[in-house]
Amino acid sequence: MDRIRVYVASALFILLTAIKLLCPAQMDMLRREALRLTASDRDYRAVVTALGRGLSDRELGEKLIAVWREYAQEKTGES
Repeated sequence: MDRIRVYVASALFILLTAIKLLCPAQMDMLRREALRLTASDRDYRAVVTALGRGLSDRELGEKLIAVWREYAQEKTGES
């Protein structure tokens, strides 16, 4: 599982680097749009932050489920 994560992360890095070198204007536009979206919605930003933390841990599945449960409870107002 660790090798797969390394391969996926490496592929994403190479892909994003190639896109940035070949199409700098589009990447800048994409970056601005992503910043605009994340800055405008705090709930979305919290979910992405929690997801990032979960992805860096070995127990990804359990963490991912916990994050989505917490997010769903906040949205519905449950305790």
